[in-house]
Amino acid sequence: MPHERADGAAVGTEGNVIAHHPAECRRAVVRLPWGKAEGITVRYDDWGARSQQWAGLCSVSTSVCRVPVHYVRAEPASAAVPKAPVHLLVPPMTGSASMWIDLVPYLRRFGPVISVDLPGSIAGHTGAPYRRGRRADLDARFVSAFVEQLPLESRVVLHGWSMGGLVAALAAGRMPEQTRGVVLVAPALPWRRTSLAEALGWQTLGRLLVAAGPPVTRIALRLAGQRILDAKGAAIADATAAPGGRPGLVGGDPGRVSRAQVDLWLDGLEAAREHPERLAGTATAFASAIKAMFIEQRPTNEALDSLRVPVLVLWGTDDPLVDAASLMQHARRPGWTPRPIHRVGHLLPIEAPDLCAQAVGQWLADLAA
Repeated sequence: MPHERADGAAVGTEGNVIAHHPAECRRAVVRLPWGKAEGITVRYDDWGARSQQWAGLCSVSTSVCRVPVHYVRAEPASAAVPKAPVHLLVPPMTGSASMWIDLVPYLRRFGPVISVDLPGSIAGHTGAPYRRGRRADLDARFVSAFVEQLPLESRVVLHGWSMGGLVAALAAGRMPEQTRGVVLVAPALPWRRTSLAEALGWQTLGRLLVAAGPPVTRIALRLAGQRILDAKGAAIADATAAPGGRPGLVGGDPGRVSRAQVDLWLDGLEAAREHPERLAGTATAFASAIKAMFIEQRPTNEALDSLRVPVLVLWGTDDPLVDAASLMQHARRPGWTPRPIHRVGHLLPIEAPDLCAQAVGQWLADLAA
């Protein structure tokens, strides 16, 4: 059985250190051979049991201040340099570690990789500690506390996708000493305002819509949640039926996403059917991102301005959910590097994981130089 060392580190059955506990939050941390949970196979001692492309990836369970946390860990490939930074993947808010697990094998070339379930994820296994719903700043606190739990021998590179990009950027600001850099993939950052009328509209009507959005969404989910999930499942099946199909709302070609990754999405929908109450948190998380992007831009931009670590901004040129001009404007900050990737949409990390990792590898090489 796992036990704690005198220094507070949890040690597994093979004597390997699993996690280290800050003094204010010492909790049991164990490595578990996960199989099926609530009828859906979502955690594995070795994810190779699910798909050979994920061999060597393992599920790990820990806790952060009494909140149970699940993450997927992969050791570095033999080609990685000694003491390479740890790549910590932050999915979109309320997302799970498996959302972009296809990218993990590619990033192992650059160091250890950890993909974490964010609090209140629909198909993940991290608890929901927030009494008043999810917010980007709260998730950023969670990520920084999670990093403090781990016995890392090197600094981290934080990767954030979509709404998780905002979370990763805010988390990096909370722990500059532990952060080597930040990779923002199609991030939800403040959009440029093109007119005074647009700015006034967001400060008036926008605030009302954001305030009303979560409660209205909860009512809609109670009335039509199952039908929405069924329609989403059918849309995923249609979009991924064959490569080269018609781009969907996320742009690019969903048919390029691996079948194993698609099956994980479908498992996530099944989890949502069994636990529809988890869907309500997505409305609060989305409202938080909208406020940061359009309504409360000043504090968000000030937090981004305060970053003192290198930042890589990636996005697909076919992504309709980001504003390329806004991302280029953000990337004018010192130490920020923009990198658009052609003919890819919002699913960049899993539609083209090779291109995503190639961009990260070049950026890391430039930093080393």
